[in-house]
Amino acid sequence: MTNPVTVKYMSRSEIESLMYSLRAETGNEQAELFEALVRRLLTLMEQEPR
Repeated sequence: MTNPVTVKYMSRSEIESLMYSLRAETGNEQAELFEALVRRLLTLMEQEPR
């Protein structure tokens, strides 16, 4: 189970995998905003060398 405590100890690849699996509920503005932020962060991370 993933929670804020376990996320703290996840590797970058685990976090990326989790972020790619997230989907916001339609009509939930906060969830949609969070999804947009995560997708933008992933785009920025992909542009950076590891």
